[in-house]
Amino acid sequence: MAPLGDEDDEVWDLLAGSAVESQVTTVTSTTQAAHSPEPEPRKAVPDLPAPEPSLRPQAVEPAPGPIAAPFRSRTSANRRLPADILNNDELNLCIAASLPRTHDFEVHRSVWKLQRAGARHVGLQLPEGLQGWATALADIFSRFVPTVESSTIFGDVTFGACCIDDLGASALGVDFLIHYGHSCIVPTDQTTVTTLYVHVEVEVDVEHLVGTIRHNFAPDKRLAFMSSVQFSSGMLQAVDELRKEADDGIAKAPQVKPLGVGETLGCTSPNAGDVDAAIFVCDGRFHLESAMIQNPHLRGNFFRYDPACLTLTREGFAHDELHSSRRAAIAAARDAQLVGLVLGTLGRQGSVGVLEEIERLLNQRGIAHFTILLSEISPERLSLMPKVEAWVQVACPRLSMDWGSSYNRPLLTPYEAHVAYGGLAYKDVYPMDYYSNKGGPWANYGAHNGHGGSVGQKFRHLGQKNRRHMEVEYD
Repeated sequence: MAPLGDEDDEVWDLLAGSAVESQVTTVTSTTQAAHSPEPEPRKAVPDLPAPEPSLRPQAVEPAPGPIAAPFRSRTSANRRLPADILNNDELNLCIAASLPRTHDFEVHRSVWKLQRAGARHVGLQLPEGLQGWATALADIFSRFVPTVESSTIFGDVTFGACCIDDLGASALGVDFLIHYGHSCIVPTDQTTVTTLYVHVEVEVDVEHLVGTIRHNFAPDKRLAFMSSVQFSSGMLQAVDELRKEADDGIAKAPQVKPLGVGETLGCTSPNAGDVDAAIFVCDGRFHLESAMIQNPHLRGNFFRYDPACLTLTREGFAHDELHSSRRAAIAAARDAQLVGLVLGTLGRQGSVGVLEEIERLLNQRGIAHFTILLSEISPERLSLMPKVEAWVQVACPRLSMDWGSSYNRPLLTPYEAHVAYGGLAYKDVYPMDYYSNKGGPWANYGAHNGHGGSVGQKFRHLGQKNRRHMEVEYD
């Protein structure tokens, strides 16, 4: 949270007063990141040839000076909220002084939802990059939502919406959970507590993005635009602007449902289709790599626009090395006599339905197997069971794809397990469809036709009748 100056004494008094009245708890954990420890990564992608001069973006200087009003994404601005909340001067003053202007934390909407729910104990779950503003959010909610008595800030690692910890929230007595930074891939009707997703969309200089694209690509080039959810509003505005001067609508944003238009996850990406190049709006490579894996036909024609640095760079990925390493892992796992199955317990990463599909394959082949539950999947932990000849993890597919070579036994994804034990042919395009509603039987929506659940052992908390009458065990 940015420090407040003398001119903000009034706001400081407001926030300090609410902090005294509110009990804010930060929950920490010894659980390490699911991708830790950090072993040596695969070989670096071979150096790409230097971009041609036409591919070096020339900056279109953004308008100088700050914008008076805090940024509100297009999605947020279109919401109908009560005027007494939107026009609350004290609330707006607190937001302006304690939260970054470029990030839309949807505070007005959150206050409205909390008031309507009569929330008493609020849980705040944020990825590491946003946790610095958690206490400011807790203070605001305690002051402007009369029913709120305490707030809990979750300290566990949060990679994505799959890590939403509604089970932990329920165990801690939280009655309203706000998950920041990701889209709703775990439906709110399947969570054990009332849940609100806040994307925390980040302001994008649309004029600069559009100008950069127009300067570096010929008018007749067909371009596909994708992004992580934080930059989706700005990306879609840029697509709309580019279409205004295009006769044939050369700019488009592909979609894989249930994700939003142009949205990409680290495990789920849309097919860009027949285009000349893809523009990915983001500030890192994790989501970008997912899109590149799903679209190998655009090798050499993937570009990343960084909204923070205002740069456009050409990106590459070692497709051949990925396929070679994963084929080798599958081949090594085929002859295993004992297979260990790992169900991830970091939030909702693990899917019982996907797990049972793999159990069915192993049972059909008469392969001995057992299941363990882990919040952290690390080489050290799995090496404690040397008799296991192969592992299949139902948590994050990228764990195997990015770090599989660090384990002393093959560590397969659910898709790879179907290739190794189910007779599925290995695909030329590695499927990034883990949360696609058209994903295969290795994906969340493809297993037993039910997201997250299963036919044989359905999670009891998925049933509406049991939501109010259940006990949750949480370590």
